[in-house]
Amino acid sequence: MTINFSLFNCRRMALLALLVGLGACSATTPKSTHTSAPIVNTPAVALTLTFPQLLDQAELAENNDQALRRNQYLLQAAELANTAQQCQHVHSVLAPIYPLLDSEQLAQAKLYRAQCVHPNDTYQTRLTLLEAPTSSSLIQQQQWHAKAVIYEALFDARNAVNAHVTSQDYDINYVWRLAQKIPGEQLQLIGNSEIDGFIRLTKILREHALNQYELASQLTQFQYQFPNHPLVKHLPSEIIGLLQIRNNTAQRVAVLLPLTGRLAAQAQQIKQGVVAAYLASQSQQQGYEQMIESLYFVDTNTQTDEALIAAIAEADLIIGPLLKPKLELILPHIKPNQQLLGLNRLDTDSLVPQLDTPASTEFLANTSLSNHTFFALSPEDEAEQIAELMFTQQYQQPILIHAPDRTATRMAEAFTARWQALTQHTSTITLSFSDNKSMRKAIGDALGVQQSRDRISILERYLGQEMFSVTRNRKDIDAFVVFANAKQTELINPMIEASISTFSDEIQPVFASSRSYNHKLNKNSLRDLQNVIFIDMPWLLDDTLNVELLAQYETVFSEASTAQKRLFAFGYDALNLIGKIQPLQKVQGLLLPGLTGSLAINDKNQVTRTLPRAKITTRQIERLTSE
Repeated sequence: MTINFSLFNCRRMALLALLVGLGACSATTPKSTHTSAPIVNTPAVALTLTFPQLLDQAELAENNDQALRRNQYLLQAAELANTAQQCQHVHSVLAPIYPLLDSEQLAQAKLYRAQCVHPNDTYQTRLTLLEAPTSSSLIQQQQWHAKAVIYEALFDARNAVNAHVTSQDYDINYVWRLAQKIPGEQLQLIGNSEIDGFIRLTKILREHALNQYELASQLTQFQYQFPNHPLVKHLPSEIIGLLQIRNNTAQRVAVLLPLTGRLAAQAQQIKQGVVAAYLASQSQQQGYEQMIESLYFVDTNTQTDEALIAAIAEADLIIGPLLKPKLELILPHIKPNQQLLGLNRLDTDSLVPQLDTPASTEFLANTSLSNHTFFALSPEDEAEQIAELMFTQQYQQPILIHAPDRTATRMAEAFTARWQALTQHTSTITLSFSDNKSMRKAIGDALGVQQSRDRISILERYLGQEMFSVTRNRKDIDAFVVFANAKQTELINPMIEASISTFSDEIQPVFASSRSYNHKLNKNSLRDLQNVIFIDMPWLLDDTLNVELLAQYETVFSEASTAQKRLFAFGYDALNLIGKIQPLQKVQGLLLPGLTGSLAINDKNQVTRTLPRAKITTRQIERLTSE
């Protein structure tokens, strides 16, 4: 079988016209990363040939009926283009020859296609390409490297770690950092000692990082269990740092809240959470817990700026303020030996005071911001987590629906930015509404329902009689995202269901945030919110979490709203955080189970929350496990 080189020459001429400057690529050092591996070389083909020369040699071999050499030259050309990241040329060279390759050559061709991301290939397609059998150890190694890259793009840290280690050519520190991203339920040993070492040490860190004594004991056991593992010889620096942390034995804690004024009710719930955590902490001092000597509250609404600054002067730890202007006020006056847990977030530029004052100068000279941490119940965080969840589940084309209020709009913007960053899509179908009528029309138009109705009307006019018909909707839409309050979502969800064709066997999921439901749902609400998947803090989803505290809270605050319960949990977690900030800063991926979610601290010193998922059925709210 031969290639039609009259057709192939057309492709080649197009390639040559585009390959200005590529002739020197064979002498260019390939761009390397932590996942790079040696390119497989075909001994029969000279490595000094340029891309155009390789195409010439392939044509010459074809004319001489040398099919094997022709394929070798074309694979070498594809390899050269792949190294130069000229993926269009990789696909053009390989497309005509796939049926002509033997199994070894096919594995090589599929590797280049997977690495160069053909526009028609999904992540799963690329993973399938990388399963091509080969006896070449170098090709196998590159296959595992390419798999690792894909798994990382899918946020599948567990399989990414497996792929890197299986390649037998990996950076220990990189794989260790990657292992810190593995969800807790996936930290299971598989019988491969090299992979299991990463899994076991990660699990030890997750379970015992907040208790120095237990951490040291578990590390000793790990060294006996995996004596030859590279992590034994190269113990991660964050673990060494954890063992060197010195506990503080006496702390004066100031809590700054607007206890009077328009936010007094919210501030009181936060205060009650702080007090509850303080009382619980007195009998649970262990690990890195900081002994609290005194706890006092300062009303930020009744204090002058000077009095507020004076009130924190003798504090070791400061929780708050809640409002950004007050947080910006006190930030330059935080001393290097004080620790701040702000109950809001500031823009990056705001972290460096711009005021021309002695306090600002001292702040810039003495503060590295390592003792400033910021904790907020940010709605944007929920929106970004929903985007990441949908991406890992490989949804392709969602419709985003949001209410016109400020919070919903901010969430929509955060979701869109994160979704586009993950998928590389330049646009997202986004709908907003002013009333129920406009919302119904917008959903129908986005799904193509009105176009279907118009086509039916045209047929009826043409036939001169009424037809029995069912409208159809677009099939490329595979999910919905709703950012709206509970009442609005109860109206939107039935509209979505009504717009889906009865011919469709699949139920398009509706993803929502914690704002889209009320924890006291009646039968009508359960019916209207059926199949909605949402995220919220464990304090509201798991009645087995801290049963005693929950019983006490519901006794004292029997009429508390969903928002009030969230603020109580916010205050409770804030006080619990102050003794654990250092280890959370030192260990990437370390999570502190809290009432508001699984808490971590990112590289901006912001507390982030990972929230559990739940699904609303006609009878109840069902907690979903991670997939």
